Amino acid sequence: MPSKLIGFIDIEKYNISEEVSYLNAIPKQREEYDEFGQGYWKNLSLYNSSGRKNDTQYKNANQCIATEYMDRCPEVKRFIEDNFSMVSLRMVRARNLIDGMVIQHRDFVELDSNVSYFRVFIPLEKNEDAYHSDSTGVFQMKPGEVWYLDAGIDHAAINFSSQSRMFLCLDFVFNDEFNDVDIFKNASSVVFNVKPTYKQRQALPESVRETIVESMSLILSKETFKDILFAISKYHFIYDIEVAECYEWFIDACVKGGHQDLELKARDLQRYLIEKRELNERFSINDWTSKQVA
Repeated sequence: MPSKLIGFIDIEKYNISEEVSYLNAIPKQREEYDEFGQGYWKNLSLYNSSGRKNDTQYKNANQCIATEYMDRCPEVKRFIEDNFSMVSLRMVRARNLIDGMVIQHRDFVELDSNVSYFRVFIPLEKNEDAYHSDSTGVFQMKPGEVWYLDAGIDHAAINFSSQSRMFLCLDFVFNDEFNDVDIFKNASSVVFNVKPTYKQRQALPESVRETIVESMSLILSKETFKDILFAISKYHFIYDIEVAECYEWFIDACVKGGHQDLELKARDLQRYLIEKRELNERFSINDWTSKQVA
């Protein structure tokens, strides 16, 4: 199911500015999936299965406990508990991405397929240079908008600016059939039928694609592998191409340049990011020895 704008909640009713500043001031810690990101990318656990603030990985669990970070943000907590059902909520994170991107990937590929995972994003700040993407295109989330993001399909995020872009990310789990409104505590507080903001992108001629692949093949090496990967991952935010097409370009460039070791690495990266990975499996783009498993 592609991403969609579910509705809008008036976030101006909550005095969250000082709390957003507090969350922004917390030092970034190492993330379980840092390899997805470039630039300043931070996740802070506000609710999770353990109640520990440094526990940032989603887990299959039946409890959702406020962390120390959440306890320090009473207005943000009130916003969540006023508007969202806590029954199926499993995790809440504050996420920021500054002057960077999260490359194309899928989440939940290593989790239980017998339940339904439902992730929503709510921007806390306005940023005209921040975008998300998936198979529907490139879109921009506005403060107070509640967006469903299908983390199980190829998706990415970017902030082209050095300004803050703080979001809330809420993960719900449902064992049975459900409707979008089931995530809300009181649907009357939500404005539905809000028009989403999609970015108009340029067409990319096939000849340009071929030139890009040819150029990459000439400069690809172990030393440039990661830099080139992140550079071409940005193209779909500008040009009208499939969200994860860059991985095919990357593999084609490795093959064209005769880089067998780079091709194997690129194919394994593609598998890990958008096809299949095991629980606790880790992947390092700059590790050329073996696959890492925690």
